[in-house]
Amino acid sequence: MSTQLLQKVARFFFPLFVLLAALSSLPTVAAQEKMKEPHIDHVTSENYIEYHEGSPQSNIVLTVPHDGHISPASIPHRQKGCYNSLGSRDWCDWHHSAECDLETDDPAKCKVIDWPDAGASDLALVMRDTIRDITGYSPHMIVSRLHRSRLDPNRERDNAAQHNPEAEQSYDTYHDAIQTAQNKVQATGRPGIHFDIHGYTAHNIDNWLELGYNLQGEQLNEGDLNPLDSSIRALADRSPAEFASLVSGVDSLGWLVQQEGFRVVPSPQYPRPELGVEGRYFRGGYTTRKWGSLHGGDIDCVQLEVPQWVRDGSEEYGVKLGRAFAQWVLNHYPGPEE
Repeated sequence: MSTQLLQKVARFFFPLFVLLAALSSLPTVAAQEKMKEPHIDHVTSENYIEYHEGSPQSNIVLTVPHDGHISPASIPHRQKGCYNSLGSRDWCDWHHSAECDLETDDPAKCKVIDWPDAGASDLALVMRDTIRDITGYSPHMIVSRLHRSRLDPNRERDNAAQHNPEAEQSYDTYHDAIQTAQNKVQATGRPGIHFDIHGYTAHNIDNWLELGYNLQGEQLNEGDLNPLDSSIRALADRSPAEFASLVSGVDSLGWLVQQEGFRVVPSPQYPRPELGVEGRYFRGGYTTRKWGSLHGGDIDCVQLEVPQWVRDGSEEYGVKLGRAFAQWVLNHYPGPEE
Protein backbone atom coordinates (compact mmCIF):
# COMPACT_ATOMS: atom_id res chain seq x y z
CA MET A 1 0.00 0.00 0.00
CA SER A 2 1.38 3.36 -0.98
CA THR A 3 2.24 6.07 1.51
CA GLN A 4 -0.38 8.34 -0.06
CA LEU A 5 -3.09 5.71 0.38
CA LEU A 6 -2.10 5.13 4.01
CA GLN A 7 -2.41 8.83 4.71
CA LYS A 8 -5.92 8.87 3.17
CA VAL A 9 -6.96 5.88 5.31
CA ALA A 10 -5.54 7.53 8.42
CA ARG A 11 -7.36 10.78 7.70
CA PHE A 12 -10.62 8.83 7.23
CA PHE A 13 -10.42 6.66 10.35
CA PHE A 14 -8.68 9.00 12.82
CA PRO A 15 -11.81 11.04 13.69
CA LEU A 16 -13.67 7.76 14.23
CA PHE A 17 -10.96 6.54 16.61
CA VAL A 18 -11.16 9.82 18.53
CA LEU A 19 -14.94 9.56 18.80
CA LEU A 20 -14.79 5.95 20.01
CA ALA A 21 -12.16 6.87 22.59
CA ALA A 22 -14.27 9.73 23.87
CA LEU A 23 -17.36 7.56 24.11
CA SER A 24 -15.47 4.86 25.96
CA SER A 25 -14.36 7.41 28.58
CA LEU A 26 -17.93 8.51 29.39
CA PRO A 27 -19.39 7.02 32.57
CA THR A 28 -21.84 4.18 32.09
CA VAL A 29 -25.45 4.55 33.17
CA ALA A 30 -24.63 2.53 36.28
CA ALA A 31 -21.67 4.77 37.01
CA GLN A 32 -23.80 7.87 36.51
CA GLU A 33 -26.37 6.52 38.97
CA LYS A 34 -23.58 5.77 41.43
CA MET A 35 -22.40 9.38 41.14
CA LYS A 36 -25.89 10.47 42.18
CA GLU A 37 -25.95 8.27 45.28
CA PRO A 38 -24.88 11.05 47.72
CA HIS A 39 -28.05 12.93 46.71
CA ILE A 40 -30.43 10.07 47.65
CA ASP A 41 -32.43 11.03 50.73
CA HIS A 42 -31.96 8.34 53.37
CA VAL A 43 -34.71 8.85 55.95
CA THR A 44 -35.26 6.98 59.20
CA SER A 45 -38.34 7.45 61.36
CA GLU A 46 -38.60 6.54 65.03
CA ASN A 47 -40.92 7.77 67.78
CA TYR A 48 -42.46 10.33 65.40
CA ILE A 49 -39.04 11.80 64.59
CA GLU A 50 -37.58 11.86 61.07
CA TYR A 51 -33.85 11.91 60.49
CA HIS A 52 -32.74 12.74 56.94
CA GLU A 53 -29.12 11.65 56.78
CA GLY A 54 -26.83 14.13 55.08
CA SER A 55 -23.80 13.55 52.90
CA PRO A 56 -20.72 12.24 54.74
CA GLN A 57 -18.84 15.48 54.03
CA SER A 58 -21.70 17.77 55.11
CA ASN A 59 -21.09 20.29 57.89
CA ILE A 60 -24.70 21.57 57.88
CA VAL A 61 -27.66 20.57 60.10
CA LEU A 62 -31.29 21.64 59.65
CA THR A 63 -33.99 21.12 62.30
CA VAL A 64 -37.76 21.62 62.18
CA PRO A 65 -39.32 21.20 65.65
CA HIS A 66 -42.84 22.58 65.16
CA ASP A 67 -44.39 21.26 61.93
CA GLY A 68 -45.79 17.98 63.24
CA HIS A 69 -49.37 16.91 62.56
CA ILE A 70 -49.70 13.68 64.59
CA SER A 71 -51.71 13.93 67.83
CA PRO A 72 -51.87 10.48 69.47
CA ALA A 73 -54.49 10.06 72.19
CA SER A 74 -51.84 8.44 74.39
CA ILE A 75 -50.05 11.80 74.74
CA PRO A 76 -52.17 14.46 76.46
CA HIS A 77 -52.47 18.02 75.24
CA ARG A 78 -49.74 20.20 76.76
CA GLN A 79 -51.09 22.70 79.27
CA LYS A 80 -50.03 25.74 81.25
CA GLY A 81 -47.77 24.92 84.17
CA CYS A 82 -48.05 26.08 87.75
CA TYR A 83 -45.81 29.01 88.56
CA ASN A 84 -43.95 28.85 91.84
CA SER A 85 -41.64 31.31 93.51
CA LEU A 86 -39.18 30.22 96.19
CA GLY A 87 -37.16 33.23 97.25
CA SER A 88 -34.99 34.18 94.29
CA ARG A 89 -35.85 30.98 92.40
CA ASP A 90 -38.81 30.96 90.01
CA TRP A 91 -39.89 27.71 88.44
CA CYS A 92 -42.76 25.98 86.64
CA ASP A 93 -44.35 22.70 87.63
CA TRP A 94 -45.34 20.98 84.37
CA HIS A 95 -46.97 17.88 85.90
CA HIS A 96 -50.57 17.58 84.74
CA SER A 97 -51.49 16.42 88.23
CA ALA A 98 -50.18 19.64 89.79
CA GLU A 99 -52.67 21.90 91.54
CA CYS A 100 -51.67 25.52 91.18
CA ASP A 101 -51.51 27.64 94.32
CA LEU A 102 -53.74 30.62 93.61
CA GLU A 103 -51.62 32.81 95.88
CA THR A 104 -48.35 32.18 94.02
CA ASP A 105 -49.45 31.22 90.52
CA ASP A 106 -49.04 33.88 87.83
CA PRO A 107 -51.35 33.56 84.77
CA ALA A 108 -48.75 35.31 82.62
CA LYS A 109 -46.03 32.73 83.36
CA CYS A 110 -45.51 29.04 82.56
CA LYS A 111 -47.54 29.39 79.36
CA VAL A 112 -47.41 26.95 76.48
CA ILE A 113 -47.62 27.57 72.74
CA ASP A 114 -49.46 24.72 71.08
CA TRP A 115 -50.00 25.79 67.46
CA PRO A 116 -47.70 24.45 64.73
CA ASP A 117 -45.37 26.22 62.30
CA ALA A 118 -47.41 24.91 59.38
CA GLY A 119 -45.35 24.34 56.24
CA ALA A 120 -41.96 24.82 57.90
CA SER A 121 -40.76 21.32 56.97
CA ASP A 122 -41.79 21.83 53.31
CA LEU A 123 -39.75 25.03 53.27
CA ALA A 124 -36.79 23.28 54.91
CA LEU A 125 -36.84 20.43 52.38
CA VAL A 126 -36.67 22.85 49.43
CA MET A 127 -33.91 24.79 51.17
CA ARG A 128 -32.04 21.54 51.78
CA ASP A 129 -32.23 20.51 48.12
CA THR A 130 -31.06 23.96 47.01
CA ILE A 131 -28.16 23.97 49.49
CA ARG A 132 -27.15 20.52 48.21
CA ASP A 133 -27.24 21.66 44.58
CA ILE A 134 -25.02 24.66 45.33
CA THR A 135 -22.55 23.23 47.86
CA GLY A 136 -22.42 19.71 46.47
CA TYR A 137 -23.42 18.03 49.73
CA SER A 138 -26.73 17.47 51.42
CA PRO A 139 -27.39 18.79 54.95
CA HIS A 140 -28.51 16.54 57.77
CA MET A 141 -32.11 17.28 58.75
CA ILE A 142 -34.27 16.36 61.76
CA VAL A 143 -38.05 16.89 61.82
CA SER A 144 -40.55 16.27 64.62
CA ARG A 145 -43.85 14.90 63.29
CA LEU A 146 -45.64 15.16 66.63
CA HIS A 147 -48.07 18.06 66.84
CA ARG A 148 -46.77 20.87 69.03
CA SER A 149 -49.73 20.37 71.37
CA ARG A 150 -48.15 16.99 72.25
CA LEU A 151 -44.45 17.87 72.15
CA ASP A 152 -42.33 21.00 71.79
CA PRO A 153 -38.72 19.92 71.12
CA ASN A 154 -37.57 23.54 71.26
CA ARG A 155 -38.02 23.64 75.04
CA GLU A 156 -36.38 22.03 78.04
CA ARG A 157 -37.56 18.46 78.55
CA ASP A 158 -40.04 19.05 81.41
CA ASN A 159 -41.83 21.80 79.52
CA ALA A 160 -41.53 20.04 76.15
CA ALA A 161 -43.02 16.67 77.16
CA GLN A 162 -44.69 17.53 80.49
CA HIS A 163 -43.58 14.25 82.08
CA ASN A 164 -45.46 11.98 79.65
CA PRO A 165 -43.22 8.91 78.99
CA GLU A 166 -44.15 8.61 75.31
CA ALA A 167 -43.55 12.30 74.67
CA GLU A 168 -40.28 12.12 76.62
CA GLN A 169 -39.15 9.24 74.40
CA SER A 170 -39.85 11.31 71.28
CA TYR A 171 -38.06 14.30 72.80
CA ASP A 172 -34.98 12.19 73.52
CA THR A 173 -35.08 10.70 70.01
CA TYR A 174 -35.20 14.20 68.49
CA HIS A 175 -32.22 15.53 70.42
CA ASP A 176 -30.30 12.26 70.06
CA ALA A 177 -30.71 12.65 66.29
CA ILE A 178 -29.29 16.17 66.51
CA GLN A 179 -26.36 14.81 68.49
CA THR A 180 -25.81 12.13 65.85
CA ALA A 181 -25.86 14.74 63.09
CA GLN A 182 -23.51 17.06 64.94
CA ASN A 183 -21.14 14.16 65.64
CA LYS A 184 -20.99 13.54 61.89
CA VAL A 185 -20.29 17.23 61.30
CA GLN A 186 -17.47 17.11 63.84
CA ALA A 187 -16.08 14.01 62.09
CA THR A 188 -15.47 16.13 58.98
CA GLY A 189 -12.90 18.13 60.94
CA ARG A 190 -14.47 21.40 59.81
CA PRO A 191 -16.54 24.08 61.56
CA GLY A 192 -20.27 23.45 61.26
CA ILE A 193 -23.53 25.36 61.11
CA HIS A 194 -27.00 24.41 62.39
CA PHE A 195 -30.12 26.18 61.07
CA ASP A 196 -33.31 25.86 63.15
CA ILE A 197 -36.35 26.53 60.94
CA HIS A 198 -39.51 28.13 62.39
CA GLY A 199 -42.60 30.08 61.42
CA TYR A 200 -44.56 32.76 63.23
CA THR A 201 -48.12 34.10 63.10
CA ALA A 202 -48.23 36.21 66.27
CA HIS A 203 -46.85 39.48 64.90
CA ASN A 204 -47.59 39.90 61.24
CA ILE A 205 -47.51 43.70 61.08
CA ASP A 206 -43.85 43.84 60.05
CA ASN A 207 -44.22 40.58 58.11
CA TRP A 208 -40.48 40.17 57.82
CA LEU A 209 -38.03 37.31 58.26
CA GLU A 210 -36.03 37.06 61.49
CA LEU A 211 -32.59 35.58 62.05
CA GLY A 212 -31.83 34.67 65.65
CA TYR A 213 -28.28 34.60 67.00
CA ASN A 214 -29.34 34.52 70.68
CA LEU A 215 -28.97 38.30 70.82
CA GLN A 216 -31.87 40.12 72.45
CA GLY A 217 -33.84 42.66 70.44
CA GLU A 218 -32.70 45.30 72.92
CA GLN A 219 -29.08 44.41 72.23
CA LEU A 220 -29.62 44.89 68.50
CA ASN A 221 -31.46 48.17 69.08
CA GLU A 222 -28.68 49.50 71.31
CA GLY A 223 -25.81 48.18 69.19
CA ASP A 224 -24.65 46.07 72.14
CA LEU A 225 -23.37 43.16 70.05
CA ASN A 226 -21.24 40.90 72.22
CA PRO A 227 -20.14 37.67 70.49
CA LEU A 228 -19.92 35.99 73.91
CA ASP A 229 -23.72 36.22 74.09
CA SER A 230 -24.29 34.72 70.66
CA SER A 231 -24.93 31.30 69.18
CA ILE A 232 -22.33 32.01 66.43
CA ARG A 233 -19.53 32.58 68.89
CA ALA A 234 -17.25 30.11 67.10
CA LEU A 235 -17.62 31.97 63.80
CA ALA A 236 -16.92 35.27 65.54
CA ASP A 237 -13.75 33.82 67.06
CA ARG A 238 -12.25 32.69 63.75
CA SER A 239 -13.63 35.24 61.28
CA PRO A 240 -11.59 38.33 60.33
CA ALA A 241 -14.88 40.23 59.91
CA GLU A 242 -16.20 42.50 62.64
CA PHE A 243 -18.94 40.85 64.69
CA ALA A 244 -21.42 43.60 63.79
CA SER A 245 -20.83 42.86 60.12
CA LEU A 246 -21.44 39.13 60.70
CA VAL A 247 -24.75 39.94 62.38
CA SER A 248 -26.17 42.75 60.26
CA GLY A 249 -23.55 43.97 57.78
CA VAL A 250 -22.19 42.84 54.43
CA ASP A 251 -20.79 39.63 55.95
CA SER A 252 -24.15 38.63 57.42
CA LEU A 253 -26.68 36.03 56.46
CA GLY A 254 -29.22 38.85 56.55
CA TRP A 255 -27.40 40.63 53.72
CA LEU A 256 -27.69 37.56 51.48
CA VAL A 257 -31.35 37.00 52.39
CA GLN A 258 -32.00 40.68 51.69
CA GLN A 259 -30.37 40.26 48.27
CA GLU A 260 -33.01 37.63 47.48
CA GLY A 261 -35.73 40.26 47.88
CA PHE A 262 -36.82 39.65 51.49
CA ARG A 263 -37.24 42.12 54.32
CA VAL A 264 -35.19 40.58 57.11
CA VAL A 265 -33.89 41.55 60.54
CA PRO A 266 -31.02 41.88 61.32
CA SER A 267 -29.62 42.96 57.97
CA PRO A 268 -28.10 46.10 56.43
CA GLN A 269 -31.62 47.31 55.65
CA TYR A 270 -33.01 46.49 59.10
CA PRO A 271 -30.09 46.15 61.54
CA ARG A 272 -32.44 46.82 64.47
CA PRO A 273 -35.97 45.51 65.18
CA GLU A 274 -37.04 49.00 66.28
CA LEU A 275 -36.89 50.07 62.62
CA GLY A 276 -40.03 48.05 61.98
CA VAL A 277 -43.60 49.14 62.64
CA GLU A 278 -44.20 46.79 65.55
CA GLY A 279 -40.56 45.89 65.99
CA ARG A 280 -41.05 42.44 67.50
CA TYR A 281 -38.25 39.92 67.08
CA PHE A 282 -37.39 36.34 68.10
CA ARG A 283 -33.74 35.97 69.15
CA GLY A 284 -33.72 32.17 69.01
CA GLY A 285 -34.81 29.53 71.48
CA TYR A 286 -33.68 26.47 73.37
CA THR A 287 -32.20 24.79 70.28
CA THR A 288 -30.15 27.85 69.40
CA ARG A 289 -28.65 28.02 72.87
CA LYS A 290 -28.17 24.28 73.40
CA TRP A 291 -26.82 23.30 69.99
CA GLY A 292 -24.97 26.46 68.92
CA SER A 293 -21.54 27.61 70.05
CA LEU A 294 -22.76 29.83 72.92
CA HIS A 295 -21.17 27.48 75.45
CA GLY A 296 -18.24 26.38 73.28
CA GLY A 297 -17.55 24.05 70.38
CA ASP A 298 -17.22 24.85 66.69
CA ILE A 299 -20.81 24.32 65.50
CA ASP A 300 -22.85 27.50 65.35
CA CYS A 301 -26.64 27.78 65.30
CA VAL A 302 -29.01 30.32 63.75
CA GLN A 303 -32.80 30.37 64.11
CA LEU A 304 -34.87 31.34 61.07
CA GLU A 305 -38.39 32.68 61.63
CA VAL A 306 -40.62 33.21 58.61
CA PRO A 307 -44.23 34.39 58.23
CA GLN A 308 -46.90 32.11 56.80
CA TRP A 309 -46.77 33.50 53.25
CA VAL A 310 -43.17 32.32 52.92
CA ARG A 311 -44.11 28.81 54.05
CA ASP A 312 -47.11 28.79 51.72
CA GLY A 313 -44.77 29.61 48.83
CA SER A 314 -42.09 27.07 49.75
CA GLU A 315 -41.32 26.00 46.18
CA GLU A 316 -40.33 29.57 45.25
CA TYR A 317 -39.11 31.01 48.52
CA GLY A 318 -37.33 27.85 49.65
CA VAL A 319 -35.07 28.12 46.61
CA LYS A 320 -34.31 31.77 47.34
CA LEU A 321 -33.57 31.12 51.00
CA GLY A 322 -31.56 28.02 50.10
CA ARG A 323 -29.39 30.13 47.79
CA ALA A 324 -28.75 32.71 50.48
CA PHE A 325 -28.00 30.14 53.17
CA ALA A 326 -25.75 28.12 50.86
CA GLN A 327 -23.75 31.22 49.95
CA TRP A 328 -23.32 32.12 53.62
CA VAL A 329 -22.04 28.60 54.28
CA LEU A 330 -19.59 28.89 51.39
CA ASN A 331 -18.45 32.28 52.68
CA HIS A 332 -17.83 31.25 56.29
CA TYR A 333 -17.70 27.45 56.65
CA PRO A 334 -14.89 25.69 54.76
CA GLY A 335 -15.82 23.04 52.24
CA PRO A 336 -14.26 19.55 52.02
CA GLU A 337 -11.49 20.67 49.62
CA GLU A 338 -10.51 23.82 51.53
